[in-house]
Order: sequence, then structure tokens, then C-alpha cells
Amino acid sequence: MSAAPLRYFIGLTTFEMLAMFRRGLFYAFLSIYLRHYLGLSVTETTLFATLPMIVNVLAQTLIWGTISDRLQLRRTLIIVGEILAGCGTVAVWYVHRRFADPLAAGYAIIAGLTAIEIFWSMSNISWSALVSDIYDAQQRSRVQGWLASLGGVGRMVGVWIGGLLYDGLGLKAEGWGFFAGPLFFVAAGVMLISTLPLFFLPEG
Repeated sequence: MSAAPLRYFIGLTTFEMLAMFRRGLFYAFLSIYLRHYLGLSVTETTLFATLPMIVNVLAQTLIWGTISDRLQLRRTLIIVGEILAGCGTVAVWYVHRRFADPLAAGYAIIAGLTAIEIFWSMSNISWSALVSDIYDAQQRSRVQGWLASLGGVGRMVGVWIGGLLYDGLGLKAEGWGFFAGPLFFVAAGVMLISTLPLFFLPEG
């Protein structure tokens, strides 16, 4: 791997580890918060994963795939998507706290994350395209394998820290990390920080 691709690999790896850290931090305990703190049923709780997934697929297919190919601004779309998703995550926390009814608060989170998935889908499709743009077919499989492995490390660290924040190191009530906001704020902050290594990558 030449010097330039190695520099790109470091940037890609940093972003991937931070992205997976954020997912482990936030989503590993969100189902517990929705089910046991806000009182949603098992079926209702699963909506936080299924509805955003549907929106993600539709947005990638109908919107961002075409825009990404037409503009060829992979890096820009990732950065914009992560920044908007980070701001949206804080907004979801604020809105869900406005509801006195726990069920309404739970549905506010599900609806908010579903809307945010539109921005994450912009980031997701452009991320895949960027990796394909930078590396040829011979390098791509090896690079994606490394990214997946190192991303898994980031996710494990995220789950561990998320567990500490969920109940405030055992000093707060269960669900405190979501209710009071630390898990939302840290996840949003990581999204913003994860855009920094992207500035050292090419547009495609």
C-alpha cells in the first residue's frame, strides 16, 4: 500500500471506529430504555430498529445513490450527513423530554431516529462509494476486512462506555443516561468529531 492510500486508510479507520463506537454506545441500551424505562411493548420497541432501517434503504435507493453518483462529492455528503444527524440526535432528546407520557416519549424517539436515518443514509451510501473510489478491486476486500475488524473494536468500547453512562456509573437510576441526555450528547459529539478525519480524505 503506497503512502497516499495508507494516509487514507488511517482516516477511514478513524471514522469507522468512531462510527461503530457511537452505535455501540447508543443502540446497545436503547431497547432497554424503551422497554423497561418508558414501558413500550416488545413489538413497539422493535420499531426503533425496523422503521429507520426501511427509511435508510429507501433514501439510499431513491435519493442519495443518484445524488452521490451525479455530484461525486462522497466526502462532503458524509460530513453533511453526520453533522445533521448529530444535531438531530440532540433534538430527539429534547423533544422526547417534552412528553409527560412515557409511551409518547418513546414514540417520539422512534419517530425522531426514523427521520435522522435519512441523514445517516446519506453518509452510509457515500461511505461505501468512497471506499470503492479510493481502492481498486484487489485492495478493497482486504481494506474492508480491516475496517470491519477495527470498527468492531470501536463498537465494543462504545458498549462498555454506554453501560457506564446508562445508570451513571451505578449512582443514578436505570435509564438515566438517556433520560438526562448524556448518551444522546456523547453520541452526537462523536458524530461531529468523526467528521474531522474525513477532511484528510479525497472527495472520491
